[in-house]
Amino acid sequence: MTRRRLLIAGAIAALALTATLLLTLLTGPKRQAVPAEAVEGGTQLSRSGVLFGDRVRASVQVIVDRRRVDPARVGFTGHFEPFVRLGTPQVARKDTGRLTRLVYSAELICLTNVCLSKDEPEPIHVQFPPVRVFYTAKSGGRHTLSLPWQGTTIGPRTTAQDLNGADPFEQPSWRATTDPLPVSYGTSPHTLRIVLFVAAGLLFALGLFALVRFAFTGRLRLRVLSPLERAVVLVERAPAESPEKRKALELLSHELSRSGEPELAVAAKQLAWAEPTPLLTLTQPLTLDVRRVITRRTNGHAA
Repeated sequence: MTRRRLLIAGAIAALALTATLLLTLLTGPKRQAVPAEAVEGGTQLSRSGVLFGDRVRASVQVIVDRRRVDPARVGFTGHFEPFVRLGTPQVARKDTGRLTRLVYSAELICLTNVCLSKDEPEPIHVQFPPVRVFYTAKSGGRHTLSLPWQGTTIGPRTTAQDLNGADPFEQPSWRATTDPLPVSYGTSPHTLRIVLFVAAGLLFALGLFALVRFAFTGRLRLRVLSPLERAVVLVERAPAESPEKRKALELLSHELSRSGEPELAVAAKQLAWAEPTPLLTLTQPLTLDVRRVITRRTNGHAA
């Protein structure tokens, strides 16, 4: 019984301790470490050593206390000789609580003789000058923070043995070529030539047609048919004794009513609903009358 009581008491104590820890974690105040200074930071290189012609990424990380400094008033000044920057440096921002992390990064590369040893192929040491972070505090005053870089080395891509054993009358196998890359196209020149040739032919034909039309008629612009004219054309082209003929006559009746020709509109509607389906001998007189009306209206006006 004594051992059983001890096990029960231990289990109760463990449960109580677990509940206390959970309660502390869930309800306890969340505190964020605040830097002693308004702005703190550090530098980092993506590589501690590179070969000649390799890229290296230089990053500056700065922690800003927004209660004391506006992150928008923080700037960076850095020099990376003998390296040069590739593209535009990037600045990323992330806010957490009252703190802001700014990361300034730049891609660097060196392709000049300055990054090679003068006597024989061997690594050289490069030390960038400290980057300067300048900012203006909300309390007033302009401040500057100096952040040093770790040193880096640039190794050659050849060794003394490569140079000593090389034939001076032959190009070395490790020589970088200056020949341009093979030409590539988004669209094949042959296909593009055919498309442009066909387009030019179509434009030429269109221009020739316009010129011939202007020479024979004196009119360059094609005349656009009116709704009434289009309705007449549909009646004339619709097959005889077909449902399309009825639909065309119904449309003609509608356009005649809109045009102020009620008698012709009634005649077209009667033919549309006549039994059997209207024949050409019945619809042709109507279309002739409608065309006479159209001609009378446009007589003396530019078509």
